[in-house]
Amino acid sequence: MSDSPAPAAPAGKKKKFPLALLALPLVAAGAGAAVPLVVDVPGMMGMKKETDPDAAANAAAKAKKKKAHAHAEHLASVSVGDVAVNLAEDRMTRFLRIKVALQCEHSAESKLHELIEKNKAALKSWMIAYLAGKSLKDVSGTVAINRLQREFLERFDEMLFPSGDSPLKAVLFEEYLVQVQ
Repeated sequence: MSDSPAPAAPAGKKKKFPLALLALPLVAAGAGAAVPLVVDVPGMMGMKKETDPDAAANAAAKAKKKKAHAHAEHLASVSVGDVAVNLAEDRMTRFLRIKVALQCEHSAESKLHELIEKNKAALKSWMIAYLAGKSLKDVSGTVAINRLQREFLERFDEMLFPSGDSPLKAVLFEEYLVQVQ
């Protein structure tokens, strides 16, 4: 029998930290984030759903969208036709082909259709002459297209309704194609 002490643990080893203790804060944070999804937090705080800022904003957006949709149902579009024109480019031959329609109130659709048929040659002639002076840069991109639509609307108002009582709401491009030959 020996009086020697029991073997001691090796000097270089440390006790391991339980991984469960590291996972505990992550689980708690996840549960805390999920609470608003399950529990009516604004209701617990005494707020009504209508006074919730997000609910009010969503309701306003829905009402605006519904009003715009109802207004769009009262509009009609009348085709002017299509034109193709060479663009003013030095190095390459490029052309633009567009198909144009005018948007107006439903009640003015038949009157507008008659005016377009009567003035179709003048409208197309103006579009060709106007677009022939444009370069590729002048007709490319959203900003250029929006500018052309505004300019067309102003000119068509002047040509079709010189008295100023225009029912026109917008110029629509049903087709818009820029091509290189």
